[in-house]
Amino acid sequence: MNKAQTPIVATHPGELLKDELKERGLSQKRLSEITGIKASVISETISGKRSMSLNFAIALEKSLNIPAELWLNLQTQYDLDMAGIAKRDSQVATFPVTIPVEDKKLLKELARKFGWACLL
Repeated sequence: MNKAQTPIVATHPGELLKDELKERGLSQKRLSEITGIKASVISETISGKRSMSLNFAIALEKSLNIPAELWLNLQTQYDLDMAGIAKRDSQVATFPVTIPVEDKKLLKELARKFGWACLL
């Protein structure tokens, strides 16, 4: 993936699952009952803390009639997008900067007042 194709943000499949559950009027608890997938796994996937697994994707296919392949493709695309974003951000973050001596005092004062994050 080149820079022009790298998205600004990546969409985790859990976000799409959350939207799908809302559309269908299903709670995470009810999805857990239907699929046999632990509620904690569903919650962690929806919040983006856990990847969409093959078993979860198959369970969603059986219960929601949405192909497992779609969920797995969404996870793969998310992983690729995140890798591209990380690569792009690391290139930006490591750009060398030379600060003139007279500006160092101002930068130190800004960092003291607002924290180093304001200078990034």
